[in-house]
Amino acid sequence: MTDNTIIELTPFRADLTRALARRGERLLAATHLADEVAALEPLEAYYIVREMGLGQSLPILLQLSEEQLEACVDLDCWSRHDFAADSLDEWLTAFSLAGPETLAKSFFSLDYVVQLLFLAQTVTVYDPDMDDVPPQDNEEENEPARAMTPDGFYLLELKTELALKIHPFTVLDALYQYDLSASHQLLSEVRVDLPMQIEEEALRFRNGRMEDIGFVTPDEADVFFSRPTTHQPLSRPQKPTDSPVTRVPSVYAGPLTESTLLQQGLALITDHECLARLEQEIVWAINSAIIAYGEKTKDTKQITDIAERVRDTICLGLEALIAKQDPDCLLDNAKAAGKAAELLEAWYMSDLFRHGFAATHGLQQEVRQALREPQFRAWYDLPDAEQSDESGDRLERAFVAALLGRHPLRSGFDLAHPEEVKAFACLADVDVAHLRIKRLIQQLGQK
Repeated sequence: MTDNTIIELTPFRADLTRALARRGERLLAATHLADEVAALEPLEAYYIVREMGLGQSLPILLQLSEEQLEACVDLDCWSRHDFAADSLDEWLTAFSLAGPETLAKSFFSLDYVVQLLFLAQTVTVYDPDMDDVPPQDNEEENEPARAMTPDGFYLLELKTELALKIHPFTVLDALYQYDLSASHQLLSEVRVDLPMQIEEEALRFRNGRMEDIGFVTPDEADVFFSRPTTHQPLSRPQKPTDSPVTRVPSVYAGPLTESTLLQQGLALITDHECLARLEQEIVWAINSAIIAYGEKTKDTKQITDIAERVRDTICLGLEALIAKQDPDCLLDNAKAAGKAAELLEAWYMSDLFRHGFAATHGLQQEVRQALREPQFRAWYDLPDAEQSDESGDRLERAFVAALLGRHPLRSGFDLAHPEEVKAFACLADVDVAHLRIKRLIQQLGQK
């Protein structure tokens, strides 16, 4: 698709430029850092810190609000349904660089159930006057470490076998120095509550907050990979919904700056509220795709790749719908951009993604059908040690494997990186893949 000058100075382009200007190093150089950080939405703040790295982000970390830090922990410290104490340890270690008081303040600013959960996973709490404390054999080298709390009420025993950077006893010492009463209350609850119950409650609160910023449950995210509705919604809201997410984070903004059918359509939308709603939907679509693909948000490179897949699949959905309306419409002219803008106002982004996904479904069916043929199956299942050393063969295997995934993707196009995958971005790419499958079937059938 050729570049189109209409995207150069548009409201959408301006929004992306502002998002990219909020990236780490530029943010650190801000004259009024506290004000700049306060203006960030929680999702923006998280990705900025993750992109820079916790070790380089301390000035930003020290300015995070409770809501921003809570979002960071929600996004970073859970693996599906399980809390990862070692991930929270990374954040606490970063805060500890500013001293024990800052460490304690940051810990106490977390959701209370998360405080309980971290301690429940890392220490066992005994009341020596009421509990049966297991005896300790001083001759055993692997005996868990023990320590009394500063107030002398509780005996702590290290529970976790995780390689934590900051010792749980160091965290508790900082907490007691900062607020003895609050620390005592925390340990009193950890002592009597079951860790599983604490985790279930923490997960329930966390899931609610995640849905508020567009990260739906895995079951809801599965809708992304389903056939689209054939009828557009009867009515669309013209304003963004009430949500903590209203802007495109910088990690998502980069892929959206490229000249695509999606961007050209958005470039024609000048109504501020309509554009804000569409940008919000883009963020929700990317967030849902992250869950659907089973990715972790801490890998910002992978998240950028997901944003590119969502962008390209939406573009494919737009083109597929335009082709149904006007088969002779050329994609490199203003007419196509105008039709894309009309579709963006008529369809939800998630539906456009599903239309793009549906356009690739036939490729997957063709490959699955080909695998029923003995020659094709034998070639595909050949052990690694017996596979051909020819680069072309490796590319073809990568091409087939990518089509068999949950979301058929495009691979086997780069000799230097055979397994690299991208989403199909246009119908021409899909047509080329159809021809490639047929050619491969013919070649293998002749052997």
